[in-house]
Amino acid sequence: MKRTLRLLVILGVVAVAVVVVASVLRRRATAPAPVAWTPPTVEPPPAPAPPAAPAQPGQAGEAEALAEEIAAAESEGMAPPPGAPPVDVALDATGAPVEPEPPETAAETARAAAELVAPETAFEELLEAAEHGRDLVEEFSGAGPDEATQAVAEPAPAPVEGEPPAPERSAEPPSFGVDVAEEGPSSSAYEVATAEGSADVLTAAFEALAATPEAAEAPAEAPAPEQRLLDAVEEALTDLEPAPIVPPPRRTAESYLDEGNVYFNVGQYGLAIERYTQAIEMDGELTAAYYNRANARTRAGDLDNALADYNRALELQPGDADALNNRGMLHLYRGNYAGALSDFNAALAVDPTDSTVMVNRGLAHLHGGDAAAALIDFREAIRLDATDAAAQYGAAQASAALGNRDESLRHVGRALEIDPGYAREAAADPRLAILQGDEQFLKLLRQAGTLRE
Repeated sequence: MKRTLRLLVILGVVAVAVVVVASVLRRRATAPAPVAWTPPTVEPPPAPAPPAAPAQPGQAGEAEALAEEIAAAESEGMAPPPGAPPVDVALDATGAPVEPEPPETAAETARAAAELVAPETAFEELLEAAEHGRDLVEEFSGAGPDEATQAVAEPAPAPVEGEPPAPERSAEPPSFGVDVAEEGPSSSAYEVATAEGSADVLTAAFEALAATPEAAEAPAEAPAPEQRLLDAVEEALTDLEPAPIVPPPRRTAESYLDEGNVYFNVGQYGLAIERYTQAIEMDGELTAAYYNRANARTRAGDLDNALADYNRALELQPGDADALNNRGMLHLYRGNYAGALSDFNAALAVDPTDSTVMVNRGLAHLHGGDAAAALIDFREAIRLDATDAAAQYGAAQASAALGNRDESLRHVGRALEIDPGYAREAAADPRLAILQGDEQFLKLLRQAGTLRE
């Protein structure tokens, strides 16, 4: 479909071009043949004629008729009477009129025909015919612009010896009622139509070249973007006042202490000990670093170094209840019940209402063989906090050691109710041997297991 449409468009353009060419050829065919114009010959005024003799009767009519013909000829452009040589035609040496030369080449005819056609009209018609139409016009005309121009530019033939020289032609073309460009005769209608625009363009170009100053020195090559960046940075640095370089602040002991606490809370006791050690190296008087490192070493199983850290912490801050309680537990784990009781007593002296320390001291009495003293501490802890499962279970152990089965069952049941996790320990605890095989004790264990599930 597109191919057919394209073919139709081409045929339409060709048809328009053919119509335009036919119109141009028709105008050329009907145009009158160019007339070679020659300047008139100026004759000297005739000498005054002698007085005419009186006209004869027969000659008067002839003289009047001749005068009328001359007057009519003068009113029509000074045309000579029939049979008389024209006064505006060049004469040869013998006085005979010189006949105008015919057009030398087809280019003269083409030029004359082009002058008869209005340049604007011809140019518009050629534009409507498009490029192909213009080519067809040149083909049908028989002589292209270059050939016509070359024909016009050919020099006139040299005069033959013995013949009179041909009259010179005027530089101005004859006027047939059509405005012709002042640049001179053109070889075709296309050149006539474009002569004015070309002259203006060329004139403007020459004037621009004449006004152009000498080429200035070529500008220096622009620096690369990286170089421009470096230059900008250097320029900015020159505006800054010099200042001493301050090194970043060093780590403080407290920062290492805080970092060690983070590792301790997530169970990374080795890293916690390392950070506490760095804090102690920076500040040997930091009590919290010794206390926390002792706790981390206790969890890691390094009991000897842990005891040394507790001792150092208590030297720096005597009467610290937490440090006394923790060191007492360390003594209890190691079987030093006397040392444990000493620390627990000192801690309770600081805070007698601390049920945790009270339970720990009861354990020290129980493991040291004083079940009665242990039962007193456990009962006091229960009084302070009845929901303390450790105090309830310790009281059950002390009561069983003293042979009080009912009290032991009561405290075991209360401990399992608060924390069913004690069921596994109670089932195999030798301190509760008095309750082994007891139906009520087994029932309590089964209930605790159900609660755990």
